[in-house]
Amino acid sequence: MIKAATKLALVFSLFLSVNSGFSQILPPDFQCVVNDTLFWEPTTNNCGPFSAYEIFASTNEDGPYSLLATITDPVQQFFFHADANNQTWYYYLASAHDCPGETQLFSDTLDNLIPLAEPLQFVTVEGGGVQVNWSPSPSPETIGYVVSRNTDQGTTVLDTIFDTTTYLDLTASPSDQSEVYFVVALDACGNKSLVPPPHQTVLLDFMAPDACNPGLSMNWSAYQNWVNGVGRYDIFVGANGAAPELVGSVGGAETNFIYTEGNDGDQLCFYVEAVENNTAFRSRSNERCADISILQPIRDIELLGASVQPDGTVELEWYWDPAALLVSSEQGRYVVGDDVVVVDDLGITAPLSAVNVRNDVNAAAQNRSYIYTIFGTDECGNMVTSNESQTPFLTGVATNDGNQLEWNAYSHSLGFATNYTLVRVDDLGESVVFTGISADLSFLDLISPDAASGGVCYYLLVEVEFTLANGDVLTRELRSNTVCLVPTPNVYVPNVFAPEGVNTIFRPQLSFGTLVEYEMNIYDRWGGQVFQSLSIDEGWNGRRQGELMPQGVYIYFIRLQPAVGETIELQGDVFLLR
Repeated sequence: MIKAATKLALVFSLFLSVNSGFSQILPPDFQCVVNDTLFWEPTTNNCGPFSAYEIFASTNEDGPYSLLATITDPVQQFFFHADANNQTWYYYLASAHDCPGETQLFSDTLDNLIPLAEPLQFVTVEGGGVQVNWSPSPSPETIGYVVSRNTDQGTTVLDTIFDTTTYLDLTASPSDQSEVYFVVALDACGNKSLVPPPHQTVLLDFMAPDACNPGLSMNWSAYQNWVNGVGRYDIFVGANGAAPELVGSVGGAETNFIYTEGNDGDQLCFYVEAVENNTAFRSRSNERCADISILQPIRDIELLGASVQPDGTVELEWYWDPAALLVSSEQGRYVVGDDVVVVDDLGITAPLSAVNVRNDVNAAAQNRSYIYTIFGTDECGNMVTSNESQTPFLTGVATNDGNQLEWNAYSHSLGFATNYTLVRVDDLGESVVFTGISADLSFLDLISPDAASGGVCYYLLVEVEFTLANGDVLTRELRSNTVCLVPTPNVYVPNVFAPEGVNTIFRPQLSFGTLVEYEMNIYDRWGGQVFQSLSIDEGWNGRRQGELMPQGVYIYFIRLQPAVGETIELQGDVFLLR
């Protein structure tokens, strides 16, 4: 290794020589140090007569360096340092020539130790062979690397590598065994470094699934001797010739994985990659392939929205694997707020369809909200339950200001509501009265009393975006139950009337609504009946059987039965003014 100050001087001298015509006195080619003996190769200098080889030494790599020996024989190519005394020494060489004015250059600085070898980076299966990768040796005397592998005959040298730090071993058998590799640094004198810890390939094996067990069980040998240890193992699987994809990962201490997504008739090819902690180094195992022969299991049932039909029945839509060998399927239903589940047998019709639609004719969803699930059982007894799906539910109440409508925020594990649309149904037909985003959950429909007298109905449409497990995105419009509202009649009863004045007839005033029954009775202060009417249009004129009644207070009882709603009963007194 050339010291930094020496290197700077060398660069500066080269710059001067190139720009001023001067040349340099080249040092001998310092090869190595063996057992305290320095070896070098001569270098040609034609600028003037040879004087000597100069050897500089220090016990500190950073110096100071002093002249250790002067070799005047130009053909001598070695020097034994007799006073090394089992210490670590650092040396560099120079050539002395009678070349006035020319710059004397120095060799690399070498020590009297064997070369150092860095740890291996990784070994990985590449095609049918093994690629070995290592870091460069920090020792400047290193000229190459010796790559070895464990065999039945012991550790066998494979090759000596120069000018690179990677090697592809095409004679290995990584599909049959875990291959173990060693790499040592080598200098020009044959000195080898100590042997760093060996690395070995990951050997993958598997156990094929049986007819009713779709799980393909993988196991592998642990990767050995990474400095930072194994952080994780990534598992890759390719089906039917497709490029392998990452299907799972396990921790660095795990050496097994069960893959359950294979389908009957698939050819699966798989491998494992070990990943070192805190680095980007990866080691791939051998690849294994297997033909899957199983009774195709039922894995996932994806239930989309449950939509209420105008007659109160509920339409369901779901997806499942049409290749699954199902023997039974059922629909589960329960009312929100109740824990009683009603199960209906759906039956199995071969061949199965991936997309399924059913109308639950036993539902009565106009006055309640249902939650649904779908069940499926295959020939191996595996039972799968779908996600839950709830019908949208609309409620409403008639007020003096209009009809107040409210609905539940739509929730679904496979999707989300993007829009709500409220539809009014009256004598004029259907009309949209409100469209809002998913955060809007109520609306006040400001209708006139006259328009509302006959009743108004409403239903909600919920636009939902569903995402299936395969990535498909589907948009559906789900309908809620229907709510019909008839405002409660608003009754006004005067407390005074004057038959000879402006307000000549006593009767209640009905602002809106339709009556099916009506009765009004008037009594004097002694309890005698003065008047009776069975029609709201017939009021009291202040007479009893044609005779004028005297001025005073009279008691009334009024009973009204609206077309929709509860009976209204009113009692009070009215003052007859003469």
